[in-house]
Amino acid sequence: MEAVILAIGDELVLGQQLDTNSAELSAALAQHGIATIYHRTVADDAAAIEAAIREAAAGAGLVLVTGGLGPTDDDLTRQGLAAAMGVKLVLHPPSLDALNVFFSDRGRPMPPSNRIQAMHPVGSSMIPNACGTAPGIKAAIGPSVIYAMPGPPAEMTAMFRSHVDPQLEKMATQHNVIVAVKIPTFGLGESSVTERLGPLTDRRRNPKVGTTVSNGYVNVRIRSEAGDPAAARHLLEQTTAEVVERLGPIVIGRGERTLAESLVDLLRAGGGRLATAESCTGGLAGAMITEVAGASDVFAGGWVVYTNAMKIDQLKIDPALLEAHGAVSEPT
Repeated sequence: MEAVILAIGDELVLGQQLDTNSAELSAALAQHGIATIYHRTVADDAAAIEAAIREAAAGAGLVLVTGGLGPTDDDLTRQGLAAAMGVKLVLHPPSLDALNVFFSDRGRPMPPSNRIQAMHPVGSSMIPNACGTAPGIKAAIGPSVIYAMPGPPAEMTAMFRSHVDPQLEKMATQHNVIVAVKIPTFGLGESSVTERLGPLTDRRRNPKVGTTVSNGYVNVRIRSEAGDPAAARHLLEQTTAEVVERLGPIVIGRGERTLAESLVDLLRAGGGRLATAESCTGGLAGAMITEVAGASDVFAGGWVVYTNAMKIDQLKIDPALLEAHGAVSEPT
């Protein structure tokens, strides 16, 4: 089974808010061997949502939609879904009752605008929302199953884990297992890293190996797919070992590991101690190190000496050195 993930909202299209839902859902689908074909971000426009759902349903057996289920005029996912299905919206009385209870428990009447949240396309079913007012919707277009969930990440996550994720194992037909790992590296550019990886980056091989750049790190991403977890993990570990062998000392660990974490571990293993003297960085190096749990084992402390007077007084920098080379110089 393959999936498409749609994120609905003007705030996402305009870059005012980051779409974290799609990344979370892709990772969850991979656990069930369901490959995500693509993510798409769609504006709050009923016609655009309808077209995106139609296209997604035509190309994938599973479509996950997040956002656009609120009570305002720009929340149009249910309308777009109904149009894509070719049906009308109808009231779901139990959902309306749940909405009334939600507001009653908070000592206020339900605004009339919230009534739309109890509407769903004919032939679909409602998914309860334990964290908010927007129920989800389960529907189908031909053989494609569609789940529409609220956009706020906390609500989406709770609904997905309680009502959607348990169904995925039943829906996945191949039962392939997808496992992945990220190998962060530091010290070489992406093109140099790719050259060292050589044939491992051939997109026809399994596991697949690719690179991405983020915050100065070149991350090597490895994805393995197999019929059972043990086989998938074996392939992943085999390729990971090859990657580490080819890249050598620029590999700083696995997953979200940072350069600072690797530094602290190396110092701890070698019995080393560290102090810092910083100027233009304003304490950034010390801050990065002290974010690591247990850094006090190896980090003594540091100075932030921004002015020349502080450099001379605290670190005994020779004034003649500053005069000859300047504060921002290798000798200083």
